[in-house]
Amino acid sequence: MSRRILPATDLTASDFAAQLRLHGFCRLPAEGHFADVRAKGCPRTAPVMRGKRINRQGTLDALLAARKARQDAAAAQEAAQAERERVAGLIAPQAMPGARAGLEGPAAIAQLADDFITITTRNEGAALPDLVRMGWRKSQIFEHADAARTLAYSKQNGVAA
Repeated sequence: MSRRILPATDLTASDFAAQLRLHGFCRLPAEGHFADVRAKGCPRTAPVMRGKRINRQGTLDALLAARKARQDAAAAQEAAQAERERVAGLIAPQAMPGARAGLEGPAAIAQLADDFITITTRNEGAALPDLVRMGWRKSQIFEHADAARTLAYSKQNGVAA
């Protein structure tokens, strides 16, 4: 009597390990979970079990789905924040200087350099919360801080026009 061989529906151990490395996941044997090392805080996901064994393909799919859910939630939260800012801009009078969130490239660097100079004349240095209150987004600050700091230094020393 011949034995019927079913097609493999699960990943091999070596393929699973390669896929984990490729997608930025690692196994935490002490916890029995998998961690997403590309996400802030390394969120954990439990493995998908088939009896007493790990369903490798199901676990990989669950890890990727959990990452996508976190990314979708972050995008929705950012969109909601942008909508709140838009509505607040329509409702509130313009009592403060215009938001710098729309600035990009050289304009953002020049304005950030001017803000560095303005803040440092009042305080010892420019702190992240001060810049955020002025209307900068954190991503802009981290992207343009070095170039703006150099420009502000050269403006203060009379090198730049």
